[in-house]
Amino acid sequence: MQVKQIHPWFRNSFHLGSLLSLVAGIQLFIFSEQTDVYFAWTIQSSLTAATLGGFYFGTMVFGYLAAREADWARVRGPAVGLLVFMFVTLAATLLHLDKFHLASQNWLTRNAAWSWLAIYVLFPIELVAAVWLQQRLPGADPGRVTSLPAWFRVVLTVHGAVGIVIALALFFMPQALIPFWPWALTPLTARALSAWFFSFGALNLQSVRENEWSRVRVMSV
Repeated sequence: MQVKQIHPWFRNSFHLGSLLSLVAGIQLFIFSEQTDVYFAWTIQSSLTAATLGGFYFGTMVFGYLAAREADWARVRGPAVGLLVFMFVTLAATLLHLDKFHLASQNWLTRNAAWSWLAIYVLFPIELVAAVWLQQRLPGADPGRVTSLPAWFRVVLTVHGAVGIVIALALFFMPQALIPFWPWALTPLTARALSAWFFSFGALNLQSVRENEWSRVRVMSV
């Protein structure tokens, strides 16, 4: 049986995503108190900026490991997570476009804003094309050898479902959730966080669906 391989477009997408995550992590985590200069929009809470930066640093490793895999079944989950994150972040960006530094007098700040917009408009299109190309490749998934324990699948299901519920609230009802959040959020940062909760929720539920350790190894990172 021929095992379906990862398409080069997807491999390159993971490499590019890893690089972009490194840049965003530096902007948000290291310069968390200077987002008015070094980031696409001003984040008043440095804790929010550092949290988002931490997520990006984690995704940098995630993307790098996914790009090193050969079998499509082992990176299908990361692909799902990446697609969900990109489209939710694009939606949040378009809803709050007036908050971005697109007309800043500082060329560095303006470049950060326009780069963000270009990435989150073009990258989802590239990913959809990569999905189409991936589906056209011949081959099948390898057989399952080491299934996940039942108790672990339950934990992943609950964790994924709770994450998606929180994501839905952060995106569609940010003003209702903001007063209960452990630190200060705005509607834009709430929706930016929701993209990560949506993505992590999708990863957990996809892990349950895959139910094979070799297929969830990258997702577990």
